[in-house]
Amino acid sequence: MRAKLIVANWKMNGSFALIEAMQKVLSPILKKTTCEILVCPPYVLIPSMKKTVEGTRIAVGGQNVHSETAGAFTGETSVLLLQECGIKWCIVGHSERRILFGETDTFIRRKIEVLLKHGIRPILCIGETLDQRESDNHEEVVVTQLGKGLSGLAVEDQMRCVVAYEPIWAIGTGKTATEEQANSMHQLIRKELESLASPEAAEKMQILYGGSVNVENAEILLSQSEVDGALVGGASLKIETFPQIVAAGG
Repeated sequence: MRAKLIVANWKMNGSFALIEAMQKVLSPILKKTTCEILVCPPYVLIPSMKKTVEGTRIAVGGQNVHSETAGAFTGETSVLLLQECGIKWCIVGHSERRILFGETDTFIRRKIEVLLKHGIRPILCIGETLDQRESDNHEEVVVTQLGKGLSGLAVEDQMRCVVAYEPIWAIGTGKTATEEQANSMHQLIRKELESLASPEAAEKMQILYGGSVNVENAEILLSQSEVDGALVGGASLKIETFPQIVAAGG
């Protein structure tokens, strides 16, 4: 049985005050849920968040990493700095990085490799645009992104990765894939993981759904057989409702 993983991606939002407030509202939920909880705040908030959630089941992750361990890359963050902060998870390949910053599958693959080398688990984001879905090309797009991210890695390394399916047309738009659409794509991803790794490895790997997850749709999405958790954006900043999304994971 795969544990549910709920990931909060704060993006370029949040504050020191929100860290304290979120920890307070999540504490009661931690006693009732078996979900794994991961919060990925902006980098300047990581040390404060690590200190605030110390001793709880809330983990802290990074939103991005550079493929090089050091160098003249102004504004970037290295895996060594993440490691020094005690980070065990990091998002890579988010659609905003791909679209706004021109990140390629090749660059994302190098990030995955450097994270694995330094003991940090990558959360690989993959997903299609609205045009690609409407042209019935969405499955090919997702399978290609998945393959370029994970093919050729040792099975043990593949099993340390988490995949997050995030249809780009549903991110921050208020639109959400139906539970049938989400589960169907997750089934396709797991089938592809069988080829990339092995049936046994694919069965154990977590596949998350991301794309306008909120308190209204979390329960139905998280109840799907192939949905192992959620990558939550804007709703993860709301102390009134994010705990309810976590609770929906069981």
